[in-house]
Amino acid sequence: MIKICKLCGQDKDISDFYQFYDKWSDKKYSSSRCKACHLKHKADNPNTPKNNKSEKLKLRYGITFEQWEMMREKENFSCMICGITEEKIGKRLDVDHCHSTGKVRGVLCNPCNTTLGRAKDNIAILESAIEYLKNNKEGYKN
Repeated sequence: MIKICKLCGQDKDISDFYQFYDKWSDKKYSSSRCKACHLKHKADNPNTPKNNKSEKLKLRYGITFEQWEMMREKENFSCMICGITEEKIGKRLDVDHCHSTGKVRGVLCNPCNTTLGRAKDNIAILESAIEYLKNNKEGYKN
């Protein structure tokens, strides 16, 4: 299988990319940068918090730190599901991505992002959970 490195732009075998495992979707995915470019990038960039976050964003989601910041700013630094702000939760929003396609969908607080992941992005499960909440708001019915 061939993949294009986002940094050098060369077609390379998939074995030339680091592989990651997403335990929630039970799927493997490969980094957006080949191993050689990854090592060069690490050598050229000191381990600052911004560079560490930038590295994670690039490897996991194929986006830059600046793209993530623009997404957060566009959403007024608020979760796209519940609306809680970064200021209120005291930390930055997570990148949400589709576990099937790997495409970035938006920015969410950790609880909302985790909820989607634990439901395996399954709309039927989430709709069932909504019905459950509606039907059982008074407590368990004997």
